[in-house]
Amino acid sequence: MKHVNSQSFFLVRAPTSVAISRRRLRDLISTWRVWQDDDSDMAMATVVSELVTNAVSHGAGDMLKVVVSANIRRGRLTIEIHDGSPALPRQCRPGPDAESGRGMVLVEHLAITCGAENTVRGKRVWAELALPPQPTAGRRSLDPRRAARALARRSPIIRWPRLRARLRIAALLRAQ
Repeated sequence: MKHVNSQSFFLVRAPTSVAISRRRLRDLISTWRVWQDDDSDMAMATVVSELVTNAVSHGAGDMLKVVVSANIRRGRLTIEIHDGSPALPRQCRPGPDAESGRGMVLVEHLAITCGAENTVRGKRVWAELALPPQPTAGRRSLDPRRAARALARRSPIIRWPRLRARLRIAALLRAQ
């Protein structure tokens, strides 16, 4: 698995693009073998849905560009949506009975950071999400006796009862 993966794809600016963007994003994450738990998967799907919905509803032009980057080392997933409108999203506070207007509020709560900026051809709206800790595939597991010896060498005075018990067990295993 590479530490940084990035890919972009284009969508027609239409309501059907919201579901397509979720599916394409999940396919990319799966192809890159980035592990997702239920919370991060829900956050990722919600954020891409809201960003694409805003671009479809308030953007300009026929096409949207979606850029997805996963930085495994930093534990971050960045989603960018590019459209042809120079109008940046505005924060609004919808009333309790309002049927819309909560998209960017959701994005702000689910993302570590998010923003919008004008580009030469319109605007870019982005959000950065946290990835869950990734499994360490490919690393060889240490023999428990070797691990105990390494720990004993690094910390000669051990004050933790659990660790001392493990070291005693490792010493008994060595004696056998």
